[in-house]
Amino acid sequence: MAYYSGTANDMTAVRSALVAACTSEGWTWNAGEEVLHKDTMFVRLQLSGEYLRLLGRTGLTTGDAPHVVQMGPFTGYSGTPLPALDWPVGYELFVFEAEVYCIINYNVDVYQWCAFGQSTVDNLPGSGMWLGASGNKAATGYSYGISISPAGGGSSYSTNVFCPALFWRSGGGTAAGHATESLVYSDLDTHGWWWGTTYNCSNIGVDALKPLVNILPNDWNSEAILLPIRAYKARFENRISLIADLDHARYTRLDHYTPGQVITIGSDRWKIFPWYRKNITGRDGFSWRGNHTGTLGWAIRYEGP
Repeated sequence: MAYYSGTANDMTAVRSALVAACTSEGWTWNAGEEVLHKDTMFVRLQLSGEYLRLLGRTGLTTGDAPHVVQMGPFTGYSGTPLPALDWPVGYELFVFEAEVYCIINYNVDVYQWCAFGQSTVDNLPGSGMWLGASGNKAATGYSYGISISPAGGGSSYSTNVFCPALFWRSGGGTAAGHATESLVYSDLDTHGWWWGTTYNCSNIGVDALKPLVNILPNDWNSEAILLPIRAYKARFENRISLIADLDHARYTRLDHYTPGQVITIGSDRWKIFPWYRKNITGRDGFSWRGNHTGTLGWAIRYEGP
């Protein structure tokens, strides 16, 4: 694993740092197609103004996912505006054999992220590539805000919210206007890229962990355990299949952790981040058009200095 950090004056510099880190660790960059690839993983990293947009593919120029996910400015709802994306930003890059995580930090306490990798689940008919980011292409404009809670997030009837957490969304998924922020190419049932095909978006991973997310942190010692990040696909006859299981990232809560804090569990170190912005007084986030993510967050395996 390699860890990189620095500052960037614009999203072009963020992408350049991400590409440089990945190519140093065995990935290949095709500048003409703007595609970063390794083995059967392909992701297009496209710049669009201040946005970095990620498009999953099954080949260098083929097999596009149904929509992009993105990092960039989100202005929020008029009553709950989101902090402006102020440059320069700090960035941290975590590059593993088959998983990559990019975190940017700005305006003191605001974090955004993008990530991609390959599922560790065996015998998927597809490549198992997954990807996600803080927002999706539908989540732009003045009226957009955050929807997240320990039970999920997103909206089943409006494009006006986004859920900036990996495999967390529980609403939306029938059209680009309800685009999710996470996708997996499992190709189970020949469905290709899976991002949910009903208003109850069924690639959600946090659903099975709701009881645990709700009871964190531990009242006895104030610690929050790390929970697996997984995604599932709803299938015929009310069955579900595991399609993604991440090696190097975990769900957690930040009630007693500071964003950027490194914790040690056994022989492993983990770096703690909010999904967007920590708020201890509203620890369960906003269900509709919010401007923070409470104490909901994640931990990424850390092997830096």
